[in-house]
Amino acid sequence: MTITPTFSRTLKCPCCSNSFSTVNVRISYPKTVEVSTDFCVTYQDEVNSPYLYYVNVCNLCGYAFTKNSSLISSISKAIIQKEVSEKWRPRSFGDIRSVEDAITCYKLAIYCSILKNEKYYILAGLLLRVSWLYRKLNNQVEEERFMLKTVEAYKKSYDIADYVGSEMSEIRVLFLIGELSRRCKLYEDAISHFSKIVAHSNAQLEKGIVEKARQQWQITREEAKKH
Repeated sequence: MTITPTFSRTLKCPCCSNSFSTVNVRISYPKTVEVSTDFCVTYQDEVNSPYLYYVNVCNLCGYAFTKNSSLISSISKAIIQKEVSEKWRPRSFGDIRSVEDAITCYKLAIYCSILKNEKYYILAGLLLRVSWLYRKLNNQVEEERFMLKTVEAYKKSYDIADYVGSEMSEIRVLFLIGELSRRCKLYEDAISHFSKIVAHSNAQLEKGIVEKARQQWQITREEAKKH
């Protein structure tokens, strides 16, 4: 029997309790070809990229969420109901998705995250993935627009340390601010954040990212001289 790259599963919407079907990529399927300096993965089979199915969308109420979304409070449910569900035209994102479909799902998840006051590092993760998807579409204008939004969200996350207790670390947040700033040609900002990593008290605990920061710091200085 041939094993397909994707499979369907049923989820219960945290907002309206509706059961709906969504597609996932099998954990064993994706083969990595390349990882960019801002951690975007290029897969051997981009048509069945896990990025396309990261967001779950309830077909009934329109609530969009991920495995990292926080629990939704009764207050947030009421806000989602008013701002999303009442304007929602019931439709399903539970089948195979194009990159454009996935971007629509991410934008809906971003809107839902803002409405429920999701932590900034979670919002930043969604914004970053949208920039990656626009990169795969070679849409540089939208890619940069979402990178700038990501930088803004990660800076807010860094300021209040809302990433503590998550898979994100302070050094990783600083690196993403630095690298995305570099990609947006905000060289002073990039150099400042890379410098904070090199001098960080926990530098010995994350040697890989610290070394990468040193490399990107040097690249940023060289790029800045040309502009």
